[in-house]
Amino acid sequence: MTERVWVRGELSWLRSGPMWRIHEDALPDLDAMLDRHGYVRIVLDGRRMTSREAAHAVLAEAFGFPDWYGANWDAFHDCFYGFASEHAGERVAVLWRHVETAADAAPATTIEVGWALLECAAGHWPAPGPTAPTTMHFDLFAIGTGDDFDRPPTA
Repeated sequence: MTERVWVRGELSWLRSGPMWRIHEDALPDLDAMLDRHGYVRIVLDGRRMTSREAAHAVLAEAFGFPDWYGANWDAFHDCFYGFASEHAGERVAVLWRHVETAADAAPATTIEVGWALLECAAGHWPAPGPTAPTTMHFDLFAIGTGDDFDRPPTA
């Protein structure tokens, strides 16, 4: 099993968390850290997450959920265990690009998506039984352009 990365130690300018808010200007720093630690990247495009249905379609595509995915939170949790099993022992980074667009178009859905992904980051996904746990290191990065997103100080 890989060790968990201390993200704030790697990117000492971060002030946010547990959903790390990264300014687009700081993407080179984030990419270098992810490369250094061998993260698998999952990219969510917030420009496409403008409704509940659209958000679930993006999640299903990004996580490779099966065709029978029911586009609701029970189905998300059912399918996420399969994703976690496939990536057991790995580091996974979700890069949620254009999160402000999603929040502007569908604020309640954006909150739900953030909550569900934070639960995953905390390791709260269902297992089919007590003898079938899986461990994956999962970090969530919201990428945006506003002042609410962290970046290294300018000189």
